[in-house]
Amino acid sequence: MMNANALPRTDVKRSALLWGAVCLVLLGVLLSLLPQARINSSVLAMLPKQALGNIPPALNDGFMQRLDKQLVWLVSPGTQADPAAAQYWLSLLQQSHALSEVKGPMDATSQQAWGAFFWQHRNGLIDRATRERLQNGGEAQAQWILSQLYSAFSGVNGKELQNDPLMLMRGSQLALAQNGQRLRLMDGWLVTQDEQGNYWYLLHGELAGSSFDMQQTHRVVTTLSALEKQLKTNYPQAQLLARGTVFYSDHASQQAKQDISTLGVATILGVILLIVAVFRSLRPLLLCLLSICIGALAGTVATLLLFGELHLMTLVMSMSIIGISADYTLYYLTERMVHGGEVSPWQSLHKVRQALLLALLTTVAAYLIMMLAPFPGIRQMAVFAAVGLSASCLTVIFWHPWLCSKLPVRPIPAMVLLLRWLAAWRRDKRLSLGLPSALAVLSLAGIATLHVDDDIAQLQALPQGILAQEKTITQLTGQSVDQKWFVVYGSTPQQTLERLEAFAPRLEQARQAGTLGGFRLIPLNSLARQQQDLSLLHHAAPATISVLQSAGLTAVTPDLQAMPVSVDDWLASPASEGWRLMWLTLPSGESGVLVPVEGVADSAALNALAATQPGVAWVDRKSTFNALFALYRAVLTGLLCVALAVIACGAVLRLGWRKGLISLVPSLLSLGCGLAALSFSGHAVNLFSLLALVLVLGIGINYTLFFSNPCGTPLTSLLAITLAMMTTLLTLGMLVFSATQAISSFGIVLVSGIFTAFLLSPLAMPGRKERKR
Repeated sequence: MMNANALPRTDVKRSALLWGAVCLVLLGVLLSLLPQARINSSVLAMLPKQALGNIPPALNDGFMQRLDKQLVWLVSPGTQADPAAAQYWLSLLQQSHALSEVKGPMDATSQQAWGAFFWQHRNGLIDRATRERLQNGGEAQAQWILSQLYSAFSGVNGKELQNDPLMLMRGSQLALAQNGQRLRLMDGWLVTQDEQGNYWYLLHGELAGSSFDMQQTHRVVTTLSALEKQLKTNYPQAQLLARGTVFYSDHASQQAKQDISTLGVATILGVILLIVAVFRSLRPLLLCLLSICIGALAGTVATLLLFGELHLMTLVMSMSIIGISADYTLYYLTERMVHGGEVSPWQSLHKVRQALLLALLTTVAAYLIMMLAPFPGIRQMAVFAAVGLSASCLTVIFWHPWLCSKLPVRPIPAMVLLLRWLAAWRRDKRLSLGLPSALAVLSLAGIATLHVDDDIAQLQALPQGILAQEKTITQLTGQSVDQKWFVVYGSTPQQTLERLEAFAPRLEQARQAGTLGGFRLIPLNSLARQQQDLSLLHHAAPATISVLQSAGLTAVTPDLQAMPVSVDDWLASPASEGWRLMWLTLPSGESGVLVPVEGVADSAALNALAATQPGVAWVDRKSTFNALFALYRAVLTGLLCVALAVIACGAVLRLGWRKGLISLVPSLLSLGCGLAALSFSGHAVNLFSLLALVLVLGIGINYTLFFSNPCGTPLTSLLAITLAMMTTLLTLGMLVFSATQAISSFGIVLVSGIFTAFLLSPLAMPGRKERKR
């Protein structure tokens, strides 16, 4: 007795002071990190970094940031071609200063510059169809020119023929019109029509900052919503459609904020009421809050140091730490409440320390397994939880014996019910055999009806209104955002263009084979191709002029000089309007170009096609992520089996064959019942289900470890486990009500699995002989 009481005065006191110094250092690090820290709310930021295939990371990031910032609107005044409503919407956007750039119609100066650029560089901007007609002496080009001359709809005049007798500029413009055939130029506006004859005017904008900034995105979306009301007030008949990542990002962030505010408040209130009701004192509540806060402090610092940011989903799912970290405090305080009159605080710690550390080890191991998942948000949660729970448990071990010395000893709440429950497990075979058997049958029935779904769409419940607008814009413009494209890249802009030109025939073959429905290439030729085209013009011009002269067109003298177009000149000109988004050049000169495709019939074939070409990558983001979901689901299934095997070996070594295998039953059935509840609730098995099972195994084993502690008493252990289960359900249970499907299914598995582990935990109860020993 004297040794146990003397111990705190030496090493234990030093350990408590050292832990206090560590906490102060953590607080200082957090205060230094906060100014640079950010909360990331983008759904795309949760996804693996292999988003754009194997292209250079800097190009990957550049394209992702650029695509995330884009905004598109279609404004319809009705069936009359009147741009007044679109012009008013443009002025509202420009006056709001919510965006860095807004573009609507092309003014007269820009149209003149646009035409002048094509005229000055007509020999360097030859399109593919014209190039094919110039082959074999240029006879086909001559016949095409004659068909344009004699067509009543072509509008060819004498001045055009005199200035450009080979009609190279007309050919390039017709090729551009075919690329964007659903949009046409009217009074400087890009306009399309729907089936009802309504005109739609296109506007384009770009965010000033990152779409990952939660506050900025919400401010922009709120501003746009207010501007739309102004538009409807002045033009009641006008219709407005919008498309952009910012709308999805804002929806996700607001949904997560709502989850945090509503579920978090309910969680905290529930835990407070439970602790105060059981202990009838505020000190246990303050001790729980202390361990939780220090855990949150350590978890936040570790996450910010490793990742530089906190994802919003990390905060939502890390609410689970509140309940788990409270378990350590509750287990120790329950021991003190029951036996505080007989033993010292450090003797109580000695009784529960081994169980606490074993419980911490299994839970942290379960969270660290999540680090294998390729999703940054889940990795953040794993680090946050593993570090936070370790800090909470160490707080209990180092500080709580000092802080709970005067905790009042009280009778065990509901002691009669608890004793009857324990007696039933000891004496009634119908319970000790019947309940596990019934749960085993229930588990098998549920597992038999399970189905697997690795669809990435389960990450977020997408708003139907935004989805409907995006679908309508796609139908009207023919420009889809289904995240399918090729990326062609090179060390220089010219190498990128040459690789694109080498890849174009393969794309055409794939289109003819039905592998894809269509593709779009930027209307720019490499300098090498421009030189080849110039040589082709020199060979084809004599025959073409001869045919035209025989048709009575004698005054034709084409200009066959070089008219080179560099990438920089093209990007700086109005000719690249609408195409610049597809091109990216880094300061090092490394360049990349997107090749959007539509009507994809065989994504795997297109991936194989890209693999045969140097500097070409196929990007089908949804299929890639679905495949990653499936892969990591299989990996986690294997890891769960390994974890169960390790737990079984440890239990057998500690408890012997018979008792060790019996103590494994709660873990097995908690996993089975978690999957069964998932099936009965209509959800499918996916990566998130497996991640939840990892936590069920890590948390559920705590109850078995607490019960199998030979230093404790079954009644005290049952009370502690009951409190731990209730706090865990109050926290993790809240996830069931999340509006995000992935988080909701995550919560269903956790709640059902952990409750099953609680029900069956008395199976690990040591016999009287084991407790005496």
